[in-house]
This record gives sequence, structure tokens and C-alpha cells, in this order.
Amino acid sequence: MKTITWLEATHGDPELNELWEFLAQQVEVLAAGRAKTQLRHVSVAAGGIRTPANRLMSDAAILGSSLKTQMESDAVVIGCWGAPTEAVRSALSIPVTSLPDASIRAVGSLARRAVVVTVAPSLAPIFTDDLVRLGASGFLPDRPVRPYDPESTHEDVLRAITDPTDLIHRFDKAAEEAVRDGADAIVVGCGYLAPIFSAHGYESVLKHPDVPVLDCNRLAFEHALQLLALDTAGIRPTQRGYVRPIGAREDLLTEAAGRLANPGTPKTKLRSSRPGPAAVPG
Repeated sequence: MKTITWLEATHGDPELNELWEFLAQQVEVLAAGRAKTQLRHVSVAAGGIRTPANRLMSDAAILGSSLKTQMESDAVVIGCWGAPTEAVRSALSIPVTSLPDASIRAVGSLARRAVVVTVAPSLAPIFTDDLVRLGASGFLPDRPVRPYDPESTHEDVLRAITDPTDLIHRFDKAAEEAVRDGADAIVVGCGYLAPIFSAHGYESVLKHPDVPVLDCNRLAFEHALQLLALDTAGIRPTQRGYVRPIGAREDLLTEAAGRLANPGTPKTKLRSSRPGPAAVPG
């Protein structure tokens, strides 16, 4: 059975262990016995993606951790928005997808005026730029990414694991506004909220049952399975489109990735369907 690594783009703060346990369990739910799963964290805390400098360092941490995990994986899902999908895909020899990449591919076939609702105003322009760069179709032309208000905290998310009422209210308010503007689908723009909402049955805008709320994590996992099937059939990213490092460039990239993978990073025990010890952050 194939193994899919879900790469969480934080270093795995032990204070959020309840969230990591929940996320690992929900990744197994998405697999539904079709693949083995493991949750990994990047080894360097880069401070998120809300400034260009932080995002550059976060991208490097994701790339470094992805290179480290490919020896134990058959595919990688970068479980965050604002992900450096193209760079990681060009560096790895296994299938790679991410929350934005998979959501964009699916929405192009499922909707005509979708809107991404995310968790903070500072993320909306970043995600909008990513939609443009990745060639998104099927999204509402005007303001395809919108935040809810007030933005959520990690404490809000931890509470929502058992009681998501408040976050659903915030999210649904922004979704309702998007529907009034013409949206025909809403994409959850957060890899933490998506499984929480799915676990609690929030799958459509409350006043508009014909407008689905799409779980970006599910879209990403299904996309990973599709890419794995294509890879098995010999259909892979083109060499000219995704130029891979070879020779000395590959060696130096691997060495740099190893330096980013700090062995002193705190590790969080997580559930995994792989045989042997439970998965831990990498």
C-alpha cells in the first residue's frame, strides 16, 4: 500500500498537540484505507507567510522537509495554503500537491464562481496572488479570496475541535456575503478548519444548502491519489516544465535541506496508519 505524507508547515508546537492529533486522525479518515498516512512537521519555525521574508524562509523549510520525507513516502501533500508547490514538485521524484494546487484543480471542474474564505485579512492578498500564479479558473473574478472577522487564534481553533459554533458563525458570515456577490461554492482556506468543519457536518452555507463548502484537505488528498495513479502509469511532471536539479546542484540542495532539518526540534507523538512506531514531526 502506498504511503502519503501530510506535511504540516509549522514546527509542531507541543501546546497544540490536541490539534496535531486531530489533524493526523482526520488525514487517516481521508485515506479511508486506500493509503497509509503520516503527519510530519517542518523542522524550522519560520514565522508563517504573512511577510515576504517569513514566507521565503517558510518555503525553504517546506522544501527541506519535503526532500527529507521523500525516502519514506510515495507522495507528499503540503498541508497549507501559500505553499511552494512548484518548487517542491521540481525537486522531488514523487508526486506532490498542496491545498491551493489541489483546490484550484478541483474547483476548475466543480464550480464557476467559487470563493475562498480564509482566517485573516493579511492572508487574502497572498492567496489571491497564488490563484493568479497557479492559473485558477472557476473562481469569482471580483474578490475570489475573503477573510472572516475577527481573525481566529490558535486558541479558537483548539476550542473548535469540540465546539466549532463560533468559527462556523464567523466563516458562514463571510460565505453568505460571497453568495450574495454571486459565489456558487465556498472553499475553506485553512487546513485546520477544513477537517473541523467536515467532522461537525458543516458542508454548505447555512442559508444556502445548494452552495457547498468544500474541504480543501479532502480535495488535496484526492488529488494526491490521482497523481499517484498517474505516476504508476508512467505519467509524471514534464522535465521541461518542472526542471529538476541534477548532479552537483542536487547534491548541494540535499545538503542544504539536511541543515534545515534540525534534529533538535521538539517532536510531537502522532497517530499513523504505518506499521511500527507512531509518526512524529520530522
